[in-house]
Amino acid sequence: MTKKFITSIIICLFILCNTSLIFSQTKTKESKKERRNNWGIGIVYSESGVGVSSSLYTPISKSADLFFKLMVSGLSDSRELERYDVLGNSIIPDKINRIFIAPLSIGIKKELFKDDLDGDFIPVINFGIAPTLVLTNPYNKSFFNAIGFTKSKFAFGGFGGIGVNFRQSKSVSMNVNINYYFLPIIGDPVVSIQNSKIKDVGGFQIAFGLNFLK
Repeated sequence: MTKKFITSIIICLFILCNTSLIFSQTKTKESKKERRNNWGIGIVYSESGVGVSSSLYTPISKSADLFFKLMVSGLSDSRELERYDVLGNSIIPDKINRIFIAPLSIGIKKELFKDDLDGDFIPVINFGIAPTLVLTNPYNKSFFNAIGFTKSKFAFGGFGGIGVNFRQSKSVSMNVNINYYFLPIIGDPVVSIQNSKIKDVGGFQIAFGLNFLK
């Protein structure tokens, strides 16, 4: 699973870099008012789960934004194996807890080569810190019954990544980012399946987003 995920990241990076160069060379610069990121929504895929996110941006220079992104995602252990009983019900052997994470990413998103490239495809980098709320509740209880038994912990670390923005119109742009989060748990690790402690709730992420411009 890890090898496939890393391979997909490398392929995405190759496509992003080549696409941005090809399209930037085929577009012509237009004299128009500069549009900046305002807020956005997105879907995040990682090796350990899928989540949704919402972002808020404020410009700090011509080519950089300060942003705040809140993501909510489930988290699973890489050793989990999903099986089905004779009735078709999903079963994960030795699973003890459900785990959910809510990192608040605070960082800077920088557009690269903005003055040198023509067109609406712009490569970007982003980096920052991410205080993270980690929630666990017992897997042997139903989803809603387990809410009352939820326990909280915290993680803290940083992130960095690369991506590309594509401006579709004067008010909307799409973006794809590949990020790596380092989010060690503060205190004792969390446990998803028996005899397997999770000390870091970060990892590689592929994020697909829609930004609304101002």
